[in-house]
Amino acid sequence: MVLSLIPPLAVTLAMAFPAQQASDSGLRFVDAAEAWGIDFRHRHGGRGEYYMIETVGSGVIAFDYDDDGDDDLLFVDSGEPAPHSGESGRTTLYRNDGGAFVDVTEASGILLDSYGMGAISGDIDGNGAPDLYLTAFGPNRLWLNNGDGSFRPDPEGAAADPSWSASAALGDIDLDGDLDLYVTNYVDFSYDNNQLCGQPERGLRSYCHPDVYNGLPDRFYRNDFVEAGVPAFVDATKEFGLSGAQRAGLGVVITDLDGDRRPAIYVANDMDPNLLFLNRNTTGTPRLEDDALLAGTALSDRGEPEAGMGIAVGDVDGNGFEDLIVTHLDRQTNALYSNRGDGLFLEQRFEAGIAEPSLPWVGFGVGLADFDLDGDLDLAVANGHVIHNISEHQGYSRAAYAQPNQLLENHDGRFAEVPGRGIDAVRVSRGLATADFDLDGDLDLVISNCNDDAEVYRNESDRRGHVVQIDLLNREALNRRAVGAVIQVRSGNGNQHREVRAGSSYLSQNSLTQTFGVPVSAATRDTETSGAPPTVELEVRWPRHGNLRLQQVPVGRRLRVVR
Repeated sequence: MVLSLIPPLAVTLAMAFPAQQASDSGLRFVDAAEAWGIDFRHRHGGRGEYYMIETVGSGVIAFDYDDDGDDDLLFVDSGEPAPHSGESGRTTLYRNDGGAFVDVTEASGILLDSYGMGAISGDIDGNGAPDLYLTAFGPNRLWLNNGDGSFRPDPEGAAADPSWSASAALGDIDLDGDLDLYVTNYVDFSYDNNQLCGQPERGLRSYCHPDVYNGLPDRFYRNDFVEAGVPAFVDATKEFGLSGAQRAGLGVVITDLDGDRRPAIYVANDMDPNLLFLNRNTTGTPRLEDDALLAGTALSDRGEPEAGMGIAVGDVDGNGFEDLIVTHLDRQTNALYSNRGDGLFLEQRFEAGIAEPSLPWVGFGVGLADFDLDGDLDLAVANGHVIHNISEHQGYSRAAYAQPNQLLENHDGRFAEVPGRGIDAVRVSRGLATADFDLDGDLDLVISNCNDDAEVYRNESDRRGHVVQIDLLNREALNRRAVGAVIQVRSGNGNQHREVRAGSSYLSQNSLTQTFGVPVSAATRDTETSGAPPTVELEVRWPRHGNLRLQQVPVGRRLRVVR
């Protein structure tokens, strides 16, 4: 392996995967919840009062909390609404012990005493261990990782927003080396202003739509890091120019959309225009301005706001720029905003093939990942309606509350649904996350369901290529796991890139380990006659500054790149 790098740096072989042969059998997943020991069940606590908080479900995150090289799982639970018992849900942490998961919630000390929604993870306090931020209806909670398998609550109550919060994301917005926090807030529902909704003239009571309530302002917290182990989140919403909009926020990602190393914030809003905050200042305090309308990411292809839920980010068409997929209500269809690379996006849900398959369903969690290792990003969507008796409403007799989840395979930038491949159990699904839980080289799926058991799927797709997995560790930075870094793999099949993100999908987060599929012919093109192991080129663009280039990187391996 030839290195062209910025020292100091170490590249270690975390594991090797078996050689793969090309196959055309397609995507396939199998239920692994029982085999892996995962028995989490979400509880919303509804008893017929139709509190709106009961509809949104909760999220799930894949993260390596104990730094042993495999991804663990945290499921957020909701519990009982306060007018009932107010009993807290049991947000559950599973430790991954080589593919067998062990419930370590009690030992971890994690407890969410609010009505739980979502979670994200990152090294917030700079001690090298991934912390947790849990969102809720009621105060959000920051849990700090002690590094010994246990967590402690932040004694200062940093970023304990008392609103109804949904998704959150971490990123270094002010480029000072630590992770800042963006929190979406939903609507001003309360137990006291619970409305009578549905079709009361027919005696039909249902949950309310969000437009019955007012949207809430989101919150941005600047991380004023002082010393390791001591977080210092400061509400900088107004200072950074983010205080103008009061919209029903549900999904958020922090990502670099134009390659300028200045992260943008993209927010999916429920029946309000989406937001795209770009940093207009090149020096000093960032000044974030909403550019969504001009960029083409605020509205539908018809110029209308839609019910934005979850967000997935990835280079769908292989042009080198990150595209945005947003999930929506039934009859709206999911959207794909194609990034042209010049600051503008084209709404191409029909051209990309995701409109028609999503028309009957209500999409929430969403993930872009190369499930079959053929070199492009496939799509997984978690579906489920929000109205439990939707089929009884006039004009909705064919609609369903529980709905199948979906897999769509990417064919040169256009998706085709592949039903019957294992994840299409009919549930009321919400959060979705991806990770290689069993360490076999391909990406597995986990889905949280509203008031139901979670789904965990092992990827048994016949692989169409080799795999390269990359873990980043930046020992020189407070942002140890290099959130915001971009990894590029070059092969005979062209270039692929992934960005390390903390927070996406819906109320959820994917693994920070980045997985690339390299088609067999592409990886071997330069080595098939010499008998040498197939190789690719690797480039890491670290957050803020510095690039690393690695040549002749063997495929079929997981590498940890340490700076």
